[in-house]
Amino acid sequence: MLREYLAVARDALSAQKEIYQVKEQRLRLAQQEYLQLNNTWRDKSTSQTSLNSRTSTSSKYDPDILKAEIATAKSRVRESCDPASHAYDITRTQR
Repeated sequence: MLREYLAVARDALSAQKEIYQVKEQRLRLAQQEYLQLNNTWRDKSTSQTSLNSRTSTSSKYDPDILKAEIATAKSRVRESCDPASHAYDITRTQR
């Protein structure tokens, strides 16, 4: 009976570790996306282009849209951090 319990606990711990690894990967991707959007926004906001040429550029580089995308990326990072830290705490306490 103890062996069965230990086997189930080991399987649960293994599943938690896999979940933690996936969440770490998602966090890294969200952080990379945030950095890329932030760099793009910074580059576009500091450029010395004229107002006329700025209106002809794609809306992809619109500062308001980029700010919204950065805010979304930040919220995704925060959401990824919370469950990942919780899973890490669980695996630490089970050792």
